Amino acid sequence: MPDLQEIHARIRAKKDEKKKVNVIFKDVLAGSKSYQEVLEELRKLNVKKIQLKQELWSDFGSELEQLERLTLDVKTDEVLLTDLSLTMLMKGQALDLTDENDVKYEPIFRITFKKAS
Repeated sequence: MPDLQEIHARIRAKKDEKKKVNVIFKDVLAGSKSYQEVLEELRKLNVKKIQLKQELWSDFGSELEQLERLTLDVKTDEVLLTDLSLTMLMKGQALDLTDENDVKYEPIFRITFKKAS
């Protein structure tokens, strides 16, 4: 059975190989005149889209504030849900979650590693 170090080394090697292939694709796209023209058109349209959104939303200041507040509240509650679930799991309690439509949810835990500073 492979150990953590071996699997981590395989993942890093494959990520490095993937980066090299992506560089090749980026070079090909950068050299394509028609692709670059389409990108420029997209940039112009994106700027126009942002301007139109800002014009239309300028009359809805309180609604935008409410949207930002609700977004922050959801993120905060999601962190709280995660923390409470981990605490319950560590105590050996069941993690049963059902919504108002009797739809059951099961927890999914994920562990990732990042470079230590």
